[in-house]
Amino acid sequence: MLAVAAMAAMVGCADLDSGSLLVSEADEVQMGAEFHSQLLAEMPAHTGDARVRQYVQAMGNRVVPHTHRPNLGYTFTVVQSDEVNAFAVMGGYVYVTTGLLKAATSGAEVAGVVAHELGHISARHGVKAMENYMLLNGLASLLGKKYYGDLVAGAIQTVTTLTFSKDQEREADDLGLQYALAAGYNAWGLVDFFEFLDQAYGGGGGGGAVGGLISDIGELFSTHPPTPERINTVSGALQAREITREHAGLDWDTAEFLTVKALLY
Repeated sequence: MLAVAAMAAMVGCADLDSGSLLVSEADEVQMGAEFHSQLLAEMPAHTGDARVRQYVQAMGNRVVPHTHRPNLGYTFTVVQSDEVNAFAVMGGYVYVTTGLLKAATSGAEVAGVVAHELGHISARHGVKAMENYMLLNGLASLLGKKYYGDLVAGAIQTVTTLTFSKDQEREADDLGLQYALAAGYNAWGLVDFFEFLDQAYGGGGGGGAVGGLISDIGELFSTHPPTPERINTVSGALQAREITREHAGLDWDTAEFLTVKALLY
């Protein structure tokens, strides 16, 4: 486990530009709660066997201490949708579809995706997107009045507020790799999942959105760099760290994951 400890130390020392112009962390938390409430009104949370939700929550809790914002407070939600997708919104909210859980073959794959989403939150990508939305639409005054609900409702309607640039996606991939390793997961799982996306969709989105919302958000697909680029970048970073698929002390979490996955059928 010394290798994992060394990785955790490396993550803690990494420089991260998470500054923002308008939105304080208190504002972020309030708007995140609004996003969560309004999103769940439009897309159903998984209400099947509770062990599925508990597994994803436990996985998230395992990764969070190794992020750059471990004290933010996080909520991990499983969304009932056949679409293979995951996304994050400001304030510590991460969403994973049942379709993604069915598509994955190991816990390490899911952990890599969850860690990627936590990278977005650590870098405050959602906050920066919200700030751009407010400035472009002349809505900054609503923040001072704490009209969080109105701001969030408008942002959800634009949808693009919930997606990120290709450079932000690259940053989240890099952070996700670091976080997954530091939490003791084998980050080759993230490569495996990218390879699945490339083979199944050619880097495009899966089908079966709930009310169109998840497809519109499209976090895994819409603004990402080409999937082969992501595969090469993440695998190259792992090779540079001399991380192998059989690396001692790193977990694939296959057996427990497959037990949980079977509960979805």
